Amino acid sequence: MTTPNAIPLNVLDLANRPYGGTNADAVAGSVRLAQAAEELGYQRFWVAEHHGMPGIASSAPAVLIAGIAAATSRIRVGSGGVMLPNHAPLVVAEQFGTLRALYGDRIDLGIGRAPGTDGATAMALRRSTEGLGVDDFPQQLLDLLGFFHGGMSDANPLHTITAVPGLGDAPQVWLLGSSGFSAQVAAALGLPFAFAHHFAGDHTEEALDLYRSRFEPSETLREPHTMIGVNVVSDEDPEVVRALSLPGQLSFLRMRMGAKPQPVSVEEALAYEFTPLEEEFIAARNARQAIGTPAEVSSRLEALLASTGADELMITSGAATVDGRIRSLEIVRDVLGAPAG
Repeated sequence: MTTPNAIPLNVLDLANRPYGGTNADAVAGSVRLAQAAEELGYQRFWVAEHHGMPGIASSAPAVLIAGIAAATSRIRVGSGGVMLPNHAPLVVAEQFGTLRALYGDRIDLGIGRAPGTDGATAMALRRSTEGLGVDDFPQQLLDLLGFFHGGMSDANPLHTITAVPGLGDAPQVWLLGSSGFSAQVAAALGLPFAFAHHFAGDHTEEALDLYRSRFEPSETLREPHTMIGVNVVSDEDPEVVRALSLPGQLSFLRMRMGAKPQPVSVEEALAYEFTPLEEEFIAARNARQAIGTPAEVSSRLEALLASTGADELMITSGAATVDGRIRSLEIVRDVLGAPAG
């Protein structure tokens, strides 16, 4: 296990559109957050793929990664993740091979198997229902790795195709997941595994233990390597924490009810009267996250790192403003010590 004061710190961002703001504001906010993370010594800055969400502008990770990498100089930039069922593996290989050609070894490719959207949008992206099943994912991932590294079986109908750029230009590939299925796939292929604790916190230790127990060394990774995502909203003032965290919690609640909500203002969130059931849902979701004062964040993160043995920590901040997200990154850096590079 990595000790807390030596653990690499990373950021996951969704290019959240601020209340009353534009998509340009959302993207500018991501760039500003990445620059702040770089200055604070964070190691990675990843952007997530979501589609059809009015408050989230990270629908095209490869394009956003290019802009963020151009505006920074040291921090690794990548996807957290590209949802592979939405895309032909050849396209992903070409896009990230191009990013690798542009920015060298600063590019990460985190891969997920969920669509990151509703079924109709997923079908519109892929233009077919073919390849959208869970059982299709391992072969799609093998095809993608084959485009980067070669060695596809002659029985694979794609083996005559060369990804340019792509072949020989592989980024660092991670498998993302929120279940035991993804843990087993990552273990079987010898890939580093990032678990989405920030929205699936009840099964984190179980999934990581499964990954470690079944890990098979690969050419790129000799021992299991793990990362967990955690939601952090922090400030010295508990009332500021409440004001900055409630809009995101209300949006998440509405999404769970089937809506695609517009960004929520702090004023609307503070005035909203949560039912007892809604309060219970939010409390359960936040129970193993790090929302609170610096002391509370320190205690929760250290307990989480101790129980999971994670090798890296990825911070995703649900704070309603960019300033709030930057402050949360500062506090994590301060309470855990300078990140390991």
